[in-house]
Amino acid sequence: MAKELKKKEVKEMGDGALISMYLDGDNEAFNELYEKYKRQLYSYLRKMLPGNDSLCDDVFQQTWIKAIANFRSYRESERFLAWIMRISHNLAMDHFRKRSKESVEDISSAEQWTALASHQTPSRELHLKEMRESLDGCVGRLPAEQREVFLLRADEVAFKDIASIQKCSINTALARMQYALRSLRNCLKDRRGGK
Repeated sequence: MAKELKKKEVKEMGDGALISMYLDGDNEAFNELYEKYKRQLYSYLRKMLPGNDSLCDDVFQQTWIKAIANFRSYRESERFLAWIMRISHNLAMDHFRKRSKESVEDISSAEQWTALASHQTPSRELHLKEMRESLDGCVGRLPAEQREVFLLRADEVAFKDIASIQKCSINTALARMQYALRSLRNCLKDRRGGK
């Protein structure tokens, strides 16, 4: 009974309190923090590093290791999700810097399109597949910062948090989104033959 009560109390704690408890030796506090954010973080990485599951897994693990090593520098005024995504962003950018500029990979966002695919006819499925491929190709052509803003907004991350992740002002994050949307509109228009 006492163990169940403690688990319930841990679930209701804020991120800063969980970090403090973990630093004091309570592994259950870390487990709660990990469970709370693992899906969003992994989803973000899969979009940043498409088609490379092993690299995504490595960066995911490196992110948590680096986060643990830097827990003492975490400030409660910062949202934990933005803080850990910034760590992840930096590790992913390190990967992009190391990779040759010649090999630009497409960002796959198939998961976002599956929701639209319910009750499909074969012609509608084909049309959606073509749209998805066009959008994915256009997203893959965006500069890294614009692509990241677009993907984070698609995951409903607030501009304030995106600015924190990218270490820029909110206005810069908003501008990057505007440039991304303009580029995507033009790219999609070109792919449709200017229709």
